[in-house]
Amino acid sequence: MGDTLDYDEAEARQEEAIYRTPAAAARRERVRTLLAPEPGDTVLSIGCGPGFEPAEIGWAVGNEGHVHGIDRSEPMLELARERCAPLPQVTLSQGDADALPAADESVDRAVAVQVFEYLETVASAVSELNRVLQPGGSAVICDVDFSSLVWRSPNPERMARVLDAFDDHCPHPRLGSRLAPILREAGLAVDQVEPNTIVNNRLEAGTFAYHLMQFIEDYAADHGAIGRTAARAWADDLREQDARGETFFSFTQFCYLVHKPKTA
Repeated sequence: MGDTLDYDEAEARQEEAIYRTPAAAARRERVRTLLAPEPGDTVLSIGCGPGFEPAEIGWAVGNEGHVHGIDRSEPMLELARERCAPLPQVTLSQGDADALPAADESVDRAVAVQVFEYLETVASAVSELNRVLQPGGSAVICDVDFSSLVWRSPNPERMARVLDAFDDHCPHPRLGSRLAPILREAGLAVDQVEPNTIVNNRLEAGTFAYHLMQFIEDYAADHGAIGRTAARAWADDLREQDARGETFFSFTQFCYLVHKPKTA
């Protein structure tokens, strides 16, 4: 995967499995609580992925509301179309965060979860968000600071090499702790910042850690930084550690609740 926002069909299904984990479901619920969508709202889901987010927000806004989900990946949108088919209030289209398919001041609320960290120009995406929000409208933006990752390993040196290689998977791996000034510069008011920490003490198939391990192993092997043999050895370290009951994984995302101030 040369660009981690572009997926083929198999990669989209693999990513969908992460969205199904209890940790990802809990994060979406927390984001919805912060966003507080109301019946009749118009909501923009930026980087909607396989459609869990627009579908769940669609139930909240009801038949009088509208959720528009965008994603740059057609395989992701295919999954989203399947998931959102029963919800006429949800529409989906291909698009980019730095060129949103929405009119000026046409959106009550917007959400972007782990999207901006993958963009080369975060400021342009934030400016676009400010453009489409109505005065008084709000948004939730969640991004990671990958330095928050704590992952116990019997081979700390190999873990460090793999994570260093994985750092290149997105342009802004530390964005989660650096986002506030960019938001304010675009004219948005930052109302609240909440950490969302995922903790796993097992490496079972339904855990966030398990799916992230698979993703990192594939990425590190395919991008030549450490090679497939070393990437496989890293994953084997984690599996053997888990068999001894010694898994510890902690990962923090930072969710920003912002609003567009009303003009005088």
